[in-house]
Amino acid sequence: MKRLTHSTACRTAATAAALLLGVALLPPLAGASGVGGTAAATEAVASATWGVTASVTSMAFTSSTFQTSNASNTGNVALIAESYSITVSKPASGTPTFKVFRCAVPWVSTLCSGGAGTQVGGTLAANTTTTITSSTAMAVAGVYYLQVEPAGVTVSTTVTISPRITGPSQVRAAVKTNQ
Repeated sequence: MKRLTHSTACRTAATAAALLLGVALLPPLAGASGVGGTAAATEAVASATWGVTASVTSMAFTSSTFQTSNASNTGNVALIAESYSITVSKPASGTPTFKVFRCAVPWVSTLCSGGAGTQVGGTLAANTTTTITSSTAMAVAGVYYLQVEPAGVTVSTTVTISPRITGPSQVRAAVKTNQ
């Protein structure tokens, strides 16, 4: 009986060693065969710039005529959103309101490719400063076309547009390509 127990113990130890060796080798083999596996690495962005610039930053309204401006991505990373601080001056009289619309192509006769464009933010009142955000992605060197639409303007009112990027929440994450 003693001899049987010894050979059973040897077989058990040999089986356990073989299983452990198989488990230790399985992840690299599984990853190499396309069955699964993971890889990890740490990288950092060496430098990046982001920003949006408006072609027209100040608009004087004396009537309810629409005015336009272009917003361009002046950085070297893509954006997932961009914000605009809109300041509407206090007119001498009246209570005008303003809306800002975005279009992917230039405005033609106040129309965006035959439509009305997409409103960014809500209705803006006179004597206020409001930050509005467009959640539309903007590629590097990309351009969006803005149109400010007034209502109820009877005397001179100024609208100022100051584009802003809140990094990194509005900046697209870096994409690593294999080279």
